[in-house]
Amino acid sequence: MTREQIINLLNLDLSWEYAAMIQYIQHAAMLTGPEYFAIIDEELEHAQNEHEHAVRISDQIQYLGGVPTVVVAEIKTSLDNVEMLRQDLQAEYDALARYLQRIEQLEAMKLYDVAQVIREIALVEQEHIIDLEKSLGIQKVK
Repeated sequence: MTREQIINLLNLDLSWEYAAMIQYIQHAAMLTGPEYFAIIDEELEHAQNEHEHAVRISDQIQYLGGVPTVVVAEIKTSLDNVEMLRQDLQAEYDALARYLQRIEQLEAMKLYDVAQVIREIALVEQEHIIDLEKSLGIQKVK
């Protein structure tokens, strides 16, 4: 893999971080009902985390000699509370899968410093998955 290819992949990740941030903000505004009151705060916290991820990825793209994208990936919307949470959960599953792949790619290129930044972001995405799975009543089967 070339440096240009990894920059392109990180820009793809960045576009998904932008989308996740916007999606969380929109979903927080649209969730209704007393059972979702605490979840709204979680959604807004997740949006802040996604913003932080976007900043960190942008910095890594620039460090590698690239230009951070301004393109926003697809944003999912719904008027159904449960569907919104499912959309957010799927986005987190997808993000974690991308980041695990990105870590392998970066380490293969001996870019351990950039891989560490992505690893830290992946840990936060895993926390988001746990939060959303709990909100949806998803329990892991042993």
